[in-house]
Amino acid sequence: MRLSKVSIKLSCKQVVDGIARRLNINSMIGAILDIYKDSLRIHKNFKISFIRRQANNVTHLLANVSLSYSSFHIQDHMLSCIKTVIINEMS
Repeated sequence: MRLSKVSIKLSCKQVVDGIARRLNINSMIGAILDIYKDSLRIHKNFKISFIRRQANNVTHLLANVSLSYSSFHIQDHMLSCIKTVIINEMS
């Protein structure tokens, strides 16, 4: 797809740490992490980072709302459905 920058956010800190470390983990999880490490070496424009699970609610909602648009769209204001989720998470 020739994407210039890809940011992958994961809510499992252990997986993010396992991918970031250069350690060899002798288990099924280690084998899976090695596959991801190899992919990241090939695709240098991919970045994996940790995000708290609470933030995923907003991300998930944004992704679902974006599907309702048939073309590229820029929001210059906060959608009311997202504002509600953010306020609820802050309280």
